[in-house]
Amino acid sequence: MGNIYLVLALLSSLSIVLLLRLFENKGFDRYVIIASNYLVSGSIGLLLLSVKEFPDAGVLIFGVIIGFLFFISFSVFSFSLKKSGIASTVTFGRLSLAIPVIASILLWGEKPSLTDALSLILIFLIIFLWEKKLSNISPLLLLMFVLFGVIDASMKYFKIKFPLVDNNVFLITIFYSALIWSWIYILFSGRKIKRVAFMSGLVLGIPNFFSSYFVLLALSKNIPAFVTFPFINIGIIIMSAISGRILFTEILSPKRILLIIFGIVAIILLIK
Repeated sequence: MGNIYLVLALLSSLSIVLLLRLFENKGFDRYVIIASNYLVSGSIGLLLLSVKEFPDAGVLIFGVIIGFLFFISFSVFSFSLKKSGIASTVTFGRLSLAIPVIASILLWGEKPSLTDALSLILIFLIIFLWEKKLSNISPLLLLMFVLFGVIDASMKYFKIKFPLVDNNVFLITIFYSALIWSWIYILFSGRKIKRVAFMSGLVLGIPNFFSSYFVLLALSKNIPAFVTFPFINIGIIIMSAISGRILFTEILSPKRILLIIFGIVAIILLIK
């Protein structure tokens, strides 16, 4: 069952990438889209909430902080999609899997098997070889690396620190916190709120919620963090590249086709 949650998390995350790229091509205001998306994400959490409980101080503070990081990371990611393209943005962003993987092994005592270790090495090699030059890494992409990695690791930390707290309580706290942060920015920046951008964000909020929701469910099924995040990250790289070629006419070189094949092999080894 856990592997099904991994696949659903992957498909939800891929939907976010494609929708953001589509909205950017149409010239919609990314900040209005991001702000309105959190309204739907938090509301879905409320609808799925099975117990009535207010988060305690620890969960509330943690959720507010992660909500702020959600807003910042979404902003950086959206801007990079427009500046660097779908493949480069996704590739460098997904390098962040190093943070939860290292934390998984060093801090939380999860032990990968030899096959797991080989697949992880292969995944990192694929990511490093994906781009032509490592010198192309910009401060924007490095910032994305840190933000994405900390957010991913926070999901595992939540399951360890607050095992009895309903996942939806945590997600509601995160998304409504991000909603507040993003609308504060919009109001103080004086941005114009256009209906089409606002409505686009509402659509984006659906996969945005479920990308985190299914990750937490996978972790709840005791799937190690060193499996969960590499699977999702390398899966998004592969599927985003293929989607970028089909939908946005981005170039898919022979080298990347070969790396995609190796990526599929790595995934098979990881979820064997």
